Amino acid sequence: MLTDLNRLRVFLQIHRLGSASAAARALSVSQSAVSQSLTKLEAELDTQLFVRRHRGLVPTPAANRLAAVVAPFEDALAEGLAEIQRARHELAGTLRIGAPVELGARRLPSLLGGFRQANPGARFELSLGHPSETVPRVQEGELDLAFTDVFDTATSAWAGLDIAPMFDERLVLVASRALEREHLDGGRGYRELSVCPFVSYHRSAPDVRRWFRHHYRKAPTNLDIVLSVESVQAVLGSVAAGLGFGLVPAHATTDRRDASKLVVVETRRRALVHRVGLVRLLDKVPSRLERAFVRYIESARWA
Repeated sequence: MLTDLNRLRVFLQIHRLGSASAAARALSVSQSAVSQSLTKLEAELDTQLFVRRHRGLVPTPAANRLAAVVAPFEDALAEGLAEIQRARHELAGTLRIGAPVELGARRLPSLLGGFRQANPGARFELSLGHPSETVPRVQEGELDLAFTDVFDTATSAWAGLDIAPMFDERLVLVASRALEREHLDGGRGYRELSVCPFVSYHRSAPDVRRWFRHHYRKAPTNLDIVLSVESVQAVLGSVAAGLGFGLVPAHATTDRRDASKLVVVETRRRALVHRVGLVRLLDKVPSRLERAFVRYIESARWA
C-alpha cells in the first residue's frame, strides 16, 4: 500500500528539524495538523517513528530508514517539477545541423556557444560535409537545417526548400608562384587555365566550373582534378605545395603563414561572390528552439 505523500513530506520535516512545531512552521500548517499526520503515518506503518523527549522528537531506527528512502525521492521530485516549470519558459532540445567542413570547424562553434549561453537547454548535433550530402538529409528530415553554398543559378532548382542568405564572401583562384609560372607565365586566358591541374572540394569540382563560367562564360568539359578535399585549409596547403590551382575565400589567403608563396589569378571580371545560406524544409513547422536559433544567426556578425 502506498503511503500518502503529504504525510511523508510532514514526516521528513519532523525528521530533519526534530520538532513537530518547527515542522509546522516550515510547512505553514498548524502543529495539530502535523501531529495528526504523524499519528496516521505511524498507524499505517504500524511502527513507532519518534520517541518524545523534553527537547523534541528523537527518530527511531525505523524513522531513519524511512528518511533514507523518502529524502532522495523528495529531492528528485522537487528538481523534476522545477525542470518542468523551467521548460515552459526556457528553450530546450536538440538541433540537428549540417554545414560545410570549414564553416563547421572554424566559424560555427563560436555562434553555437553564444546561443547556448543564452539558452542552456539547447543541444546540437553537427554533421559536416559537402552540400551534396547535407542538403538531401534536410529533405529527408534527418537534419533540421543546413548551411550550404548558394549561387543564384542554383537556388531556383531547390524545390521544397527555404533558403535564407547568411553572408557573402569573395572567392579567388590561387596557385603557387612556381606553378603559376610553369602553366601560365603571366597569361590569364581560358585556353591556358583550362588545362591546368586543380585542387577542389569535390571530385566533380562545381566550384572550379562555376569560376570558369563566371569569368569566361564557359567551363571545361574535362578538368584535371588532382585532389579533392572538403577543407579550405587543406586546399590552401595543397596549392602552396604546388599540387594545383584552387578556389578559396579571399580572406583565407591572408591567414596563412605561406601566403607569400601564393598568386591570385585575376581576370578582367570582378571576383566570384560566394554566398552561404541556411536551408530548411518549406512545409516543416519549426520548433521554438529552431526559430530562436535562426533569428540569432540571422542577426549574428559572421566574422
